[in-house]
Amino acid sequence: MKKSSSVWINSFMALTLVCLLGIFLYQALPHTIHSRQPFETVEQKVTQSLDIAVYPEVSTSRLRRYLDLDPSAYANIKFFRNGDAMSANELCIVQFDDAQRGQAFEDAAKKRIASQHDIYAGYAPEQSALMESALVDVEDNYALYYVGDNASEMEKLFETALKGGK
Repeated sequence: MKKSSSVWINSFMALTLVCLLGIFLYQALPHTIHSRQPFETVEQKVTQSLDIAVYPEVSTSRLRRYLDLDPSAYANIKFFRNGDAMSANELCIVQFDDAQRGQAFEDAAKKRIASQHDIYAGYAPEQSALMESALVDVEDNYALYYVGDNASEMEKLFETALKGGK
Protein backbone atom coordinates (compact mmCIF):
# COMPACT_ATOMS: atom_id res chain seq x y z
CA MET A 1 0.00 0.00 0.00
CA LYS A 2 2.84 2.36 0.75
CA LYS A 3 4.40 1.74 -2.65
CA SER A 4 1.18 2.55 -4.56
CA SER A 5 0.68 5.73 -2.49
CA SER A 6 4.23 6.77 -3.21
CA VAL A 7 3.79 6.16 -6.94
CA TRP A 8 0.53 8.11 -6.91
CA ILE A 9 2.14 11.05 -5.07
CA ASN A 10 5.13 11.06 -7.41
CA SER A 11 2.80 10.96 -10.43
CA PHE A 12 0.71 13.78 -9.02
CA MET A 13 3.81 15.88 -8.34
CA ALA A 14 5.13 15.25 -11.86
CA LEU A 15 1.77 16.19 -13.39
CA THR A 16 1.63 19.34 -11.25
CA LEU A 17 5.13 20.28 -12.33
CA VAL A 18 4.26 19.78 -16.01
CA CYS A 19 1.12 21.91 -15.62
CA LEU A 20 3.02 24.70 -13.88
CA LEU A 21 5.71 24.60 -16.55
CA GLY A 22 3.02 24.79 -19.25
CA ILE A 23 1.40 27.80 -17.59
CA PHE A 24 4.76 29.53 -17.27
CA LEU A 25 5.62 28.92 -20.93
CA TYR A 26 2.18 30.12 -22.04
CA GLN A 27 2.63 33.36 -20.10
CA ALA A 28 6.20 33.85 -21.34
CA LEU A 29 5.38 33.48 -25.03
CA PRO A 30 4.25 36.60 -26.88
CA HIS A 31 0.55 36.78 -27.66
CA THR A 32 -1.04 38.84 -30.35
CA ILE A 33 -4.60 40.01 -30.41
CA HIS A 34 -6.76 39.16 -33.41
CA SER A 35 -9.54 41.72 -33.29
CA ARG A 36 -12.96 41.43 -34.85
CA GLN A 37 -13.71 45.07 -34.05
CA PRO A 38 -14.49 47.36 -37.00
CA PHE A 39 -11.71 49.80 -37.86
CA GLU A 40 -13.93 52.81 -37.14
CA THR A 41 -14.62 51.52 -33.62
CA VAL A 42 -10.94 50.98 -32.88
CA GLU A 43 -10.05 54.39 -34.31
CA GLN A 44 -12.76 56.13 -32.28
CA LYS A 45 -11.74 54.47 -29.01
CA VAL A 46 -8.03 55.15 -29.54
CA THR A 47 -8.46 58.80 -30.55
CA GLN A 48 -11.23 59.77 -28.11
CA SER A 49 -8.82 61.22 -25.56
CA LEU A 50 -6.57 63.01 -28.06
CA ASP A 51 -6.59 66.74 -28.70
CA ILE A 52 -7.61 67.10 -32.35
CA ALA A 53 -5.52 70.28 -32.59
CA VAL A 54 -2.41 68.27 -31.76
CA TYR A 55 -3.40 65.23 -33.83
CA PRO A 56 -5.33 66.31 -36.94
CA GLU A 57 -5.85 63.64 -39.59
CA VAL A 58 -3.57 64.03 -42.61
CA SER A 59 -3.94 63.00 -46.21
CA THR A 60 -2.70 59.76 -47.71
CA SER A 61 -0.05 61.65 -49.67
CA ARG A 62 1.42 62.89 -46.38
CA LEU A 63 1.21 59.35 -45.02
CA ARG A 64 3.33 58.25 -47.97
CA ARG A 65 5.74 61.11 -47.33
CA TYR A 66 6.15 60.62 -43.59
CA LEU A 67 5.97 56.84 -43.22
CA ASP A 68 6.78 55.74 -46.78
CA LEU A 69 3.75 53.45 -46.82
CA ASP A 70 1.30 52.76 -49.61
CA PRO A 71 -2.18 53.16 -48.08
CA SER A 72 -3.74 50.94 -50.75
CA ALA A 73 -1.70 48.00 -49.42
CA TYR A 74 -3.71 48.02 -46.16
CA ALA A 75 -7.32 47.24 -45.36
CA ASN A 76 -7.60 50.53 -43.43
CA ILE A 77 -5.10 53.14 -42.33
CA LYS A 78 -5.34 56.57 -40.68
CA PHE A 79 -2.50 58.93 -39.89
CA PHE A 80 -2.67 61.90 -37.54
CA ARG A 81 0.10 64.49 -37.33
CA ASN A 82 0.42 68.12 -36.42
CA GLY A 83 1.64 70.24 -39.32
CA ASP A 84 4.11 71.99 -37.03
CA ALA A 85 7.61 70.74 -37.84
CA MET A 86 8.61 71.40 -34.23
CA SER A 87 6.13 68.78 -33.01
CA ALA A 88 6.99 65.09 -33.00
CA ASN A 89 3.43 64.04 -32.13
CA GLU A 90 2.12 61.39 -34.53
CA LEU A 91 -0.43 58.61 -34.49
CA CYS A 92 -1.07 55.92 -37.07
CA ILE A 93 -3.65 53.17 -36.79
CA VAL A 94 -3.65 50.41 -39.37
CA GLN A 95 -5.68 47.30 -40.05
CA PHE A 96 -4.18 44.70 -42.35
CA ASP A 97 -5.24 41.51 -44.04
CA ASP A 98 -2.15 39.42 -43.28
CA ALA A 99 0.85 39.33 -40.95
CA GLN A 100 3.37 40.22 -43.65
CA ARG A 101 1.97 43.72 -43.81
CA GLY A 102 2.38 43.94 -40.05
CA GLN A 103 6.11 43.50 -40.44
CA ALA A 104 6.27 46.10 -43.22
CA PHE A 105 4.37 48.57 -41.03
CA GLU A 106 6.61 47.89 -38.04
CA ASP A 107 9.73 48.40 -40.15
CA ALA A 108 8.40 51.70 -41.55
CA ALA A 109 7.45 52.98 -38.08
CA LYS A 110 10.83 52.10 -36.59
CA LYS A 111 12.59 53.77 -39.52
CA ARG A 112 10.49 56.89 -38.93
CA ILE A 113 11.31 56.88 -35.21
CA ALA A 114 15.06 56.63 -35.86
CA SER A 115 14.94 59.35 -38.52
CA GLN A 116 12.89 61.76 -36.39
CA HIS A 117 15.01 61.09 -33.31
CA ASP A 118 18.14 62.06 -35.25
CA ILE A 119 16.51 65.21 -36.58
CA TYR A 120 15.14 66.41 -33.23
CA ALA A 121 18.28 65.48 -31.29
CA GLY A 122 20.11 68.49 -32.71
CA TYR A 123 17.63 71.24 -31.81
CA ALA A 124 14.60 69.96 -29.89
CA PRO A 125 15.61 67.66 -27.03
CA GLU A 126 12.05 67.39 -25.65
CA GLN A 127 10.79 66.16 -29.04
CA SER A 128 13.75 63.79 -29.27
CA ALA A 129 12.75 62.37 -25.87
CA LEU A 130 9.22 61.77 -27.21
CA MET A 131 10.74 59.79 -30.08
CA GLU A 132 12.68 57.66 -27.58
CA SER A 133 9.43 56.67 -25.89
CA ALA A 134 7.51 56.15 -29.15
CA LEU A 135 5.17 53.18 -29.29
CA VAL A 136 4.92 50.59 -32.06
CA ASP A 137 2.38 47.89 -31.19
CA VAL A 138 1.77 45.28 -33.90
CA GLU A 139 -0.96 42.78 -33.21
CA ASP A 140 -2.36 40.06 -35.48
CA ASN A 141 -4.48 42.28 -37.74
CA TYR A 142 -4.02 45.78 -36.31
CA ALA A 143 -1.07 48.01 -35.49
CA LEU A 144 -0.50 51.31 -33.76
CA TYR A 145 2.35 53.81 -34.04
CA TYR A 146 2.21 56.60 -31.49
CA VAL A 147 4.49 59.47 -30.52
CA GLY A 148 3.30 61.66 -27.67
CA ASP A 149 2.80 61.85 -23.96
CA ASN A 150 1.63 58.75 -22.09
CA ALA A 151 2.55 56.05 -24.60
CA SER A 152 1.74 53.32 -22.05
CA GLU A 153 -1.80 54.67 -21.62
CA MET A 154 -2.22 54.78 -25.41
CA GLU A 155 -1.10 51.16 -25.62
CA LYS A 156 -3.72 50.15 -23.03
CA LEU A 157 -6.41 52.08 -24.92
CA PHE A 158 -5.42 50.36 -28.16
CA GLU A 159 -5.47 46.86 -26.70
CA THR A 160 -8.78 47.51 -24.93
CA ALA A 161 -10.28 48.78 -28.21
CA LEU A 162 -9.08 45.66 -30.04
CA LYS A 163 -10.67 43.42 -27.42
CA GLY A 164 -13.94 45.34 -27.62
CA GLY A 165 -13.72 46.88 -24.16
CA LYS A 166 -14.74 50.35 -23.13
